[in-house]
Amino acid sequence: MNVFIRVDASNEIGSGHLMRCLTLAKKLRLQGANVTFICREHIGHLCNLIDEKKFTVLKLPTPNKDWELPLLTPHSNWLGVPWFIDAEETRSLLHGHSVDLLIIDHYAINDKWERTLKDMVKNIMVIDDLADRKHQCDLLLDPTVLNDSNRYRALVPPHCKLFLGPSYVLLRQEFYEEKYQMKLRTGLVKRILIFFGGFDHTNETEKALSSFLELARNDIEADVVVGQQNIHKHKLKEICEQYSNLHFHCQVNNMATLMRHADLSIGAGGTTTWERCYLGLPTIVWSIAENQKFICELLGKMKVIKYLGEIHTVSQASLTKPLKKFIENEQERIEMSQLSAALMKDNFVNLQTMIEVIMKLGG
Repeated sequence: MNVFIRVDASNEIGSGHLMRCLTLAKKLRLQGANVTFICREHIGHLCNLIDEKKFTVLKLPTPNKDWELPLLTPHSNWLGVPWFIDAEETRSLLHGHSVDLLIIDHYAINDKWERTLKDMVKNIMVIDDLADRKHQCDLLLDPTVLNDSNRYRALVPPHCKLFLGPSYVLLRQEFYEEKYQMKLRTGLVKRILIFFGGFDHTNETEKALSSFLELARNDIEADVVVGQQNIHKHKLKEICEQYSNLHFHCQVNNMATLMRHADLSIGAGGTTTWERCYLGLPTIVWSIAENQKFICELLGKMKVIKYLGEIHTVSQASLTKPLKKFIENEQERIEMSQLSAALMKDNFVNLQTMIEVIMKLGG
């Protein structure tokens, strides 16, 4: 089975879309699929990471800054080129290939782009979590749907098979392995995890770290994790080296282990939210992008996370007090751990079912 994945990473887009596609690609490869990525060489494209994972990546050229981009979707600028140029360039890369499935994980792509590619591919699968545009696809995955099973019915063809909700979150194998070693999250907070994604331009990591240091809790260890593309990483490393209870990590491969060892986390919305939930890790969250706001608000109301609001409303000063209270409130943390883990309880089985459905598309 030949699978191609159209996804981008960049300083603007972040790394979350690419990371979840890599997770899916690994699962499909284990089932015998040949998986190839198609990515544009934006600033911060992370194509080297795809290479490191032993996948072929076909590269679209770096965007010309002079392009006038038609607003086909609210995120059209993420393509870096007009949608029809992107579609034609993708067609050129696919020429001569047999494509059983084209997977698209891109907020800037909608049904017009997909129709342009339809005659070259046997099936199209879309990964989305916005539901703000139409799609011409055969499968659609949105793991963020919690209370609206009809969210996509007017946006996809009648035959499209939907995989909706946290039970379809794309988790790496390491999370399932760590789950088996989990103990009940009770007792005092002895270790905190701080992580705000692979890029973190606004340095939310330092904001969280400064609030933690203000508490002067030398009895609590803190793991501070950043991505290789984080422009603040050197400064953050220098801060961590000044304290024996701070541990700096860059571009880790053991995130699940760090989450299992933590008693509390501070981070952003997005893909990592579901990883923390699966391991029942109580977390203070603020949204760092507009597309994170809705799901963070909903999870906050469900008491699955402790949501403080949008990025511009959370300062170091406003964070310190709720962090102190959260550390001291064991009962709140226990309840949050149980609620978040319960949200993901069917993930392993349901995700495997989805993989089986995908593989059947290859005949």
